[in-house]
Amino acid sequence: MDILFSQGSSKKTIALPKETIKDLALEDIVASACSVKEDRENVMKIFSQIPSEPDDIRFRSSIVQDLIGNKELCDKISNCSHDIMALKYYGGSYKQMRRNEVNLYNLLEDIRELIVFTNVTEKLASCLHEYEIRSEGLIKLREDLDKTVNSEDFSALKKDLEDMNNDLGGVQAAYIAVNFTTDFNIENVAAIEFVPHKLVSKYGVVERLTAMNLISPFETGTKLGRVPDPLLQAIAPKLQRHLKKHFSDIQKTFTKYADCDTKELTGMYEGLIFYLAMARFGRGLKDKGFDLCFPVIDENVRFDIKGLYNIRLAIDGAKDIVKNDFSFKEDERIFILTGPNRGGKTIIEQAIGIASVMASHGLFVTADSFTGMPFTNILTHFPIDENLTINYGRLGEEAIRVKEIVNQSDCNTLILFNETYSTTSSSDGVYLARDLIRVLKEKGTYVIFNTHLHDLAKEIPEMNKWNGQGDIVSIIMERKDDKNTFLLKRAEPDCCSYARDIALKYGITYEQMSDKET
Repeated sequence: MDILFSQGSSKKTIALPKETIKDLALEDIVASACSVKEDRENVMKIFSQIPSEPDDIRFRSSIVQDLIGNKELCDKISNCSHDIMALKYYGGSYKQMRRNEVNLYNLLEDIRELIVFTNVTEKLASCLHEYEIRSEGLIKLREDLDKTVNSEDFSALKKDLEDMNNDLGGVQAAYIAVNFTTDFNIENVAAIEFVPHKLVSKYGVVERLTAMNLISPFETGTKLGRVPDPLLQAIAPKLQRHLKKHFSDIQKTFTKYADCDTKELTGMYEGLIFYLAMARFGRGLKDKGFDLCFPVIDENVRFDIKGLYNIRLAIDGAKDIVKNDFSFKEDERIFILTGPNRGGKTIIEQAIGIASVMASHGLFVTADSFTGMPFTNILTHFPIDENLTINYGRLGEEAIRVKEIVNQSDCNTLILFNETYSTTSSSDGVYLARDLIRVLKEKGTYVIFNTHLHDLAKEIPEMNKWNGQGDIVSIIMERKDDKNTFLLKRAEPDCCSYARDIALKYGITYEQMSDKET
């Protein structure tokens, strides 16, 4: 079964652009959830692919809730995932390489693969029975594992593996007869006799033959089992023939299971790692006192979130975090966000984008509640590195990127603009922003336009006469008693408060400059 998608799902996803991943700091979030590099890569691969079907979101959410609510279950499944990783090692291209050459070593590797398979299948089924689970995904997984474990084929496989293990365990050592030429070169290996006990000698054979200068010591840096000594090279094929003869019955038995498919288990590995990492991450935040909620997927509500805060503040361990409410509606799709410098505009804008990504995977959201439908695509335009503007300049690079964003957007897209067109003059910036907002209004796209172009927000009544779905709304980050409150509210932009904030920051108010002169 597929642990990431509901039954009957088209499994369609939309990949987030690299700019969105960077602007929303998604890699930082994954790094906080995963300490192991390989796990981070697996989780990031899934995290950056947004599911497009509501049932897939609900499917994932119920699994994460089972795991986040039961640490012991989470830990036991995590232990099983290590075994599944070992099973992946035995499978795939490595397994095909083994099939290309029939020898004892490959036979033993195939047997080890089946032993790991039977053990982890029973362990995973057992832990899913041990704890209460409610998610469709884990219940279905338990049912599938039960069918396998209780089948006659599985019982026969376990019995044969036990017999093969007993046969292998009966060989503890071997006597080897070597014929030499008159000058002590190795002529041939004459005989090998296997015995069920360890051999004890005052001197090891390697030490004896080394003392006689018949073989050379291990070379520094050589790989295990790849020593170019003539004795070992002569022994190897003889040993191989005798072992194959000795284990011919084992080989015949194994042939019955040569096509045993372990992909059902190994195919779940990346999904399990994703769920386990995010469940541990969420539980860790919850244990530190941060409020979390799970999304209520309601196709009749566009996007409504209460008590939202940026997850990065929680990761940094911030105290006294200010929460905000925000909602998109069918008739309110574009918001022009203004406010003072360092007033929290970028933090709240980023928080909305992250919340949508988290909810789209059914993961916890750093808020009191989330109701509606996450966006199937999120596009961002945040300030870029000046080093990337060499070819076209800042405005040229913005123009190219903005055109790409418009072409990729539709009525299920959220676009987050952050200080777009801020490097040009105010009048030019307003002119360019008006055209951008107009085309996005016609496309029915959902937008937050974070800007210092206060004159743009003043034109909202006129812009709302344009064709298109939904109104344009002015929102600000509140400033009260000359202090930033970090609260988001509906209001007209306060140009004076912004200008005064900048003037105070750089000491250029009349009072500040007068004090310096006196």
